[in-house]
Parts: sequence; C-alpha cells; structure tokens
Amino acid sequence: MKRGRLDQRTIVDAVLELASREPQARITFKRLGEALGVDATAMYRHFRNKDELTRAALDRLAETATADARASTGDWRDRIERFATRMAELSLEHPAIGAEGAVLDPVGPGDVASDEFILEMLTSAGLSGAGLIRAYAAISGFTLAQSAALAQEALVRRDIARDGSIPWISTFGSVDLAGFPHVREHRDQLLAIDGLTVYRAGITAILDSISRSAAAA
Repeated sequence: MKRGRLDQRTIVDAVLELASREPQARITFKRLGEALGVDATAMYRHFRNKDELTRAALDRLAETATADARASTGDWRDRIERFATRMAELSLEHPAIGAEGAVLDPVGPGDVASDEFILEMLTSAGLSGAGLIRAYAAISGFTLAQSAALAQEALVRRDIARDGSIPWISTFGSVDLAGFPHVREHRDQLLAIDGLTVYRAGITAILDSISRSAAAA
C-alpha cells in the first residue's frame, strides 16, 4: 500500500483500506506509516491526532454514500433509501471507522453534502418548516446511530460476516416462553431477523411517516 505524495486524501485512502482489510486491527499512526512507507510522524503534518483523522474518514464515508445516492434513479424516497443503505454498507465494510460515527462528528464537506442531500430530497417531497427539520432529524439520527451500531457489532465479533447478517436476537436462552405467548408464537420469525433487516425496517417506517406527512401537506 505504498504511496507517492503524502496528503490528507492519500492518508484517508490508506485508513479506509486498512479498516476494510483488517477490520479488527487497531489503526494507529505507526501502522499507517508502515502501510504508506513513511515515518509515523509524517501523519502529524496533516492530522493533529487520531480523532481528527477518524473524522476525515467518516466524512469520506458520508461523501461516498451521498454521491452514490445522487447518482441513483427514482423519486425522493428511493434515493434516501439508497443513501441510508450505503451508509450501513460502508460502515460494515470499514467497522473500525463506522463504529466511531456514534461519538465523532465529521464536520466536513462530505457530511455537509449528506445534510444538503437529505434536505433537498425532503423538500422535493413537499416538506418545509418544522416538519422538514423533524424529518431530517429522524433520518439523520437513525442512520447515524444504527449504522454505527452495526459496525460496532461487526468490530467486536470476529466470527461473523460484515454484511449485516448478525442475528438481532440470537437466543432466548433458558427463559420459559410459556409466559410470553406473543414471543412464543413468533419465536422462529424473531430469531430469523438480522441487523440489516432491522435497519431497513427502521428506515422504511420513518419514510412511511414522512410520506404521510408530505401527502397531508
């Protein structure tokens, strides 16, 4: 992974490549320097610390998801679904980065571009004012929190694929379900749910609500 000229974009490329190739490895400036063929101190000429670098990597994920959604076809709803799906996919692809999305705010051009995209799509749906901001908050908050949660689980569990297929409920253990008739009735279906199914169901519910609000407006 040796590079030529070292700049911020090259370093972020290297971070994301490492996070994808070695998902459980701790990314440090020393490890990055080895991958790039430079002294670790060279990183500090471009990023003050690891948090700043991680923010830049998160910003790249938002930039990529937004660009993919903008290039997609369909109405406002289809394109927001595409954006949300890509955010989850990218977080799972780079779990060491995606998991940090719950605690670090990128505050970069990619992040702002994603905000602009969501607001643009919701405006085209017919929302405005407080309703527009509420809808934005629901989409942004859910996408951020849940994609980070998917990444965190993929990060700590070395035995699973990074495709969102981790069971939402892995087991009911030794609990006697006789006293929980609804859980007992739907036990098999509940155990078949995975993390990405939960994520998509949440986005669908949010967009269903927004669609009703837009129609009423």
